[in-house]
Amino acid sequence: MTHLYLIRHGRTTWNDEGRMQGWADPPLDAVGRQQARALAKRLASARFDAVYSSPLLRARATAEAIAQPHGLRVRFDDRLRERNIGDWTGLTFEEARARDPERFDADWRRLGPPGGEKQADLAARAAAAVDGIISAYPQGTIALVSHGGTLSAYLAHALGIPPEQEVSFSFHNTAIARLNLQPDGASGQIVRLMSLGDDRHLDDPPPPEPD
Repeated sequence: MTHLYLIRHGRTTWNDEGRMQGWADPPLDAVGRQQARALAKRLASARFDAVYSSPLLRARATAEAIAQPHGLRVRFDDRLRERNIGDWTGLTFEEARARDPERFDADWRRLGPPGGEKQADLAARAAAAVDGIISAYPQGTIALVSHGGTLSAYLAHALGIPPEQEVSFSFHNTAIARLNLQPDGASGQIVRLMSLGDDRHLDDPPPPEPD
């Protein structure tokens, strides 16, 4: 059985401004760096066999903070990047809705933004990445740092929810979902969701460092 920690990156200025980041690459802001430190402190007593991450700066910095106390090298996988937001990159949801209102008649994730990535494609690439990790660590504990859209799409896939169904799991910055994944000859794998949206390490953080 593989024990998987699904972790969203810390905050960026674009998160704070409500802007869609997609494949854009803003770094963590001062609050995000503090969140990453609080997360790393919390997970220092965990026993990880590996730490995987999206290569985007906000995920990379969060993953490196987690890996450092464990003496682990972060392994990067492009398939763990955020959804390609296409023409909406840098827009707020209000600006995207004003620009392409027809995309919001139903769940915009299903078709994806103009020039961006459909839910089915996002779920497929995230699942391919995680399946490879599970194969490499069939009895391991893995920290996987990615992005809200990617983690939500993968979690829906793991739980057997089809991409055309309107569902989205909320991942706050540095929130953790824990899964146990066990191969099963009949159905492929048994998935147990142990926790979701766990960010209690942020309950009483010290003031962030100055920018």
